[in-house]
Amino acid sequence: MNRYTIEDLLLAKEERVNYQQEIVNKYKLPLISMRVNYPGINKDNDLTRKVAEVIKNELKNKFKEYIVYENYKYTAEGPVFTLVIKNIAEEIKRKTVDVEENHMLGRCVDIDVYDELGNGISRTSLGLSSRKCFLCEDKAQNCVRAKKHHIEDVVKFVENKYNEYIIKNNI
Repeated sequence: MNRYTIEDLLLAKEERVNYQQEIVNKYKLPLISMRVNYPGINKDNDLTRKVAEVIKNELKNKFKEYIVYENYKYTAEGPVFTLVIKNIAEEIKRKTVDVEENHMLGRCVDIDVYDELGNGISRTSLGLSSRKCFLCEDKAQNCVRAKKHHIEDVVKFVENKYNEYIIKNNI
């Protein structure tokens, strides 16, 4: 795994956004983008790859009859899984929120959904509550913006969740 700089991280984000728009323009269908919630600039590591693999398989299973295109790659942002789905974007978003809220590792990932024009589908646009921080239950975006928690605490949460998952599933 590579060591990245903040510049690498910003470039990877820009490349992902451009890639997503290209894919949406090509297929003219909704798109799912999944990344692991992991702090700092070392986002591509053994733990993030393991968490991403589990949720990638969950998403493939949940949407198997609707998948038109899929891509999985490792970047400075960590593992990124992209799916193009032949279904209604709002229905897709509801199913991905279910994964984020109810899968044991769901809180460890961000699953974004974009409609056939590339517009993001938010939880609030569907009448759902904003995502909560997994450490304090405040709105996640507030904690991220305010850098409310130590990086080590967030890393520990992800590690603990993955270890719980391993134990529960006898892996």
